[in-house]
Amino acid sequence: MNKVFVAVVAFLFTTMLPIQTEAQRLANPFDFPIQLSGGFCDLRANHYHAGIDIRTKSSEGHAMHAVQKGYISRVSVSPWGYGLAIYITHPDDNLITVYGHLQQFNQRITEIVKEKQYENESYYVNIKFEPDALPVKQGDLIGYSGNSGSSGGPHLHFEVRDMQTNELIDPLIFYKSYIPDTRKPLVRGLKIYPTEGKGMVNGNNKKQNIEFKLNKNDHPVISATIEAWGEIGLGIRAIDRMDGTGFSYGIKDILLTVDSIEMFRSHTDRFSLEESKYINSYTDYEEWSDKRIFYIKTFVDPGNRTQFIASRNSGKINIDEERIYNILITLTDIYGNACKVPIKIKGKKQDITPPDTIGTKLMRWYDYNSFSTKGIRLTFPRNSLYNSIYMHHNTSFVKERFSLTHTLHNTPVPLHTPAQLSIYLDSAFTSTNTDQFGIVRITNSSGKMSWVGGTFRDGWIDAEINELGTYTVTCDTTPPVIRPIDPGKWREKKKISIRITDNLSGISVYRGEIDGKYALFEYDGKNALISYTFDNERLHPGYHRLKLTVTDGCGNKSTYEYSFTW
Repeated sequence: MNKVFVAVVAFLFTTMLPIQTEAQRLANPFDFPIQLSGGFCDLRANHYHAGIDIRTKSSEGHAMHAVQKGYISRVSVSPWGYGLAIYITHPDDNLITVYGHLQQFNQRITEIVKEKQYENESYYVNIKFEPDALPVKQGDLIGYSGNSGSSGGPHLHFEVRDMQTNELIDPLIFYKSYIPDTRKPLVRGLKIYPTEGKGMVNGNNKKQNIEFKLNKNDHPVISATIEAWGEIGLGIRAIDRMDGTGFSYGIKDILLTVDSIEMFRSHTDRFSLEESKYINSYTDYEEWSDKRIFYIKTFVDPGNRTQFIASRNSGKINIDEERIYNILITLTDIYGNACKVPIKIKGKKQDITPPDTIGTKLMRWYDYNSFSTKGIRLTFPRNSLYNSIYMHHNTSFVKERFSLTHTLHNTPVPLHTPAQLSIYLDSAFTSTNTDQFGIVRITNSSGKMSWVGGTFRDGWIDAEINELGTYTVTCDTTPPVIRPIDPGKWREKKKISIRITDNLSGISVYRGEIDGKYALFEYDGKNALISYTFDNERLHPGYHRLKLTVTDGCGNKSTYEYSFTW
């Protein structure tokens, strides 16, 4: 067996052993039992889930405690991402713990944050602290659970990081004893992938579903005959379950063997933030893009450098003999609960269909690539592609748009490093306000436009894109919409609430003022809501004048003014 493969597998299983022996160091952050709604390295859009999601009884405001002694090293506030978040460094343990989506901080942190927000005149803050500024002991109150940022419901997003490398570590290594689990992973789908120009399956060179049924023990049983020749790969759609919940989680360990020889293994104990985007290669991106379904590929694209994967021959199976190949995929969770998927593939000689290269340009995954034709220029940095492709390009004309519409490739292709896209703006519009033009991506299935943006340069709009797809230029001349929510009750509620929305380029900047001075409006991005809580230290009783200005990504501006007494 390949010595490098053996060494990597051994590394994957030994790097975490010192931590596992000290697994009782971290306490429960809450006063109630831990139950998860999300697991470590669960599959998400464009990233792996960086921690675990701890349920908070479907409500906010639960007291949250430091899980170990250390010091608060960072506090951040954002309408997106982790929302209100605390980072605690634990020098004795070489760890950092992260607490995201909080409702509010404890009183001391709240005072520091508000002071910085008014100093910067910005809701967004990212404050770092020296070790002696905010020390904590295990069990100290640090804040209250919430639903801030990009959270989809009340919970605590909790992370554990290696202090030296900043790598993310599976928190369940520390919390297995808190959470019982006897349930094994479940298979939801199987696919087989002939390598383009090198493999065939059942007389076809396209990926195919493998039909199966579940037996009484929920193990997949495949009865159909699979005939293949040349180089192929396999993909699996699967979930894990835990006792006492209806939530689904990612798969901790995936092992592929062919005739008892290990060909592929992924073991998700840790990963770096820089690796997270490799999920677009670890999974079948086309399936995710078109159907919002994750299939994990048990083979490795040449541009995928995920460190928790070890493989032999990149996990590809070479069918070059007319015989039965016995394949086994084993899915195992962190508790050792396992599901086995046996697959038999019959080797049968078949003529291999060559790649479709007519009217295409070869883009090599490891190289600098460029493409240009009428109305478009596209450049790829090195290593931006996960695999080489023969790129197709088509154009169409839509009367309501301001350039040709360009379709880059016939299937969705993710880019690890953004490509530079330039589209020529119809010369009839270059004399107008070019700041209001931008590139948009069009979803083929729905026709929905997603703003990419860009800058005008000598008749062209330049922007960065993160995937190949359909792009054109449009114009945003519509200012944001400001909708006050029940202003007659602001005084009673001691709170001003206003909804701010934009039709295309998105909210870029907002500023609230009361009596001509900056007022701190908190921003809940997912609900498009900003709010100001009456501040006795800064807002005195009497007559006041509110002014709110909201600007979108193209510079379109709206203003709202209102008089009130307090």
